[in-house]
Amino acid sequence: MKKRKILVIVFKGIGDVILTTPLIEALKKANSENEIYFLTKKFAAPVIESNPNLSGIFIREEKPLLKILSTGFDCCLDFMLSSSSGAYCLFSNAAERIAFHRPWNSIFYNKRVKSDFEGYNALKRLQLLKALGLNPADYYDLKPKIFLTEPQVKYARDLIRSLNLKGRKIATFDITSPRSYRQPRPDLFMAIAARLEKEGFLPVFPPGPGEEDYVRKALAGAKFSHHIAENLTLAQLCAIISMSHIHIGTSSAPMHIAVSFDKPTFTIYSPYTSPAAWGPDDKKHGFFQKELSLTGEKELLHAFEVFFNRITDEP
Repeated sequence: MKKRKILVIVFKGIGDVILTTPLIEALKKANSENEIYFLTKKFAAPVIESNPNLSGIFIREEKPLLKILSTGFDCCLDFMLSSSSGAYCLFSNAAERIAFHRPWNSIFYNKRVKSDFEGYNALKRLQLLKALGLNPADYYDLKPKIFLTEPQVKYARDLIRSLNLKGRKIATFDITSPRSYRQPRPDLFMAIAARLEKEGFLPVFPPGPGEEDYVRKALAGAKFSHHIAENLTLAQLCAIISMSHIHIGTSSAPMHIAVSFDKPTFTIYSPYTSPAAWGPDDKKHGFFQKELSLTGEKELLHAFEVFFNRITDEP
């Protein structure tokens, strides 16, 4: 692959940005002299701001079009497939403007990849490498990664030290979802948290902005020891999860953060979200999927027990 100056566009959620990090690494591995830049929204930028494979980050809210034009990109890869992201790609003046094929998007892109790939989204994104003459399968061993700074690691260590764990391990819980159809009842998570406490874990609940009251209410009657880690920045949340031993939650950003730090995860899915698309095919990642309103504690705990026994029995 010849040296290129490349712009990658992902406007969506934090998880979508994390799932694009294998592509960033693949582009760097293809040619170490590639200069790779990322265009995203401000709230998601912290998960890539320390990524050593990036030469720079553009923030959409800061209206960066002039900076993008002056950077002089050779290539733009757009994962959003929206009119706004397409416009950024088109007006970047990049000679190669790449996206997945849609019947309507030839106005923005001159290289459109048709893909029938079914599976983990982090690997699906690699399919765009075909437009650059690369074989995506050569990079399937790459995994999502988040890089932390020393101050972020120190924050997490100091917080964990303050918890006085006395030999207990950390289990992080994400019990909320921005989409109601992905939101399991809190009692389902409480059942798993109580089970893990008996195994020597301290359940830690880090609510996101605006989720504090919901989490406090859910834990108000809890009969197990726990900690609510409030007012965390996104980088601090990443640091806390990096120090955990297991993560339990919904299909949302904290799950992808845990995967990026190679932590075991157990995710509760609704029938409307594909575990194969959003979670890696790895024995250390388990899931339960059912219509959430019909899910009972007993069947969920059984599924969790099977998963927990699997990851604890392995050397």
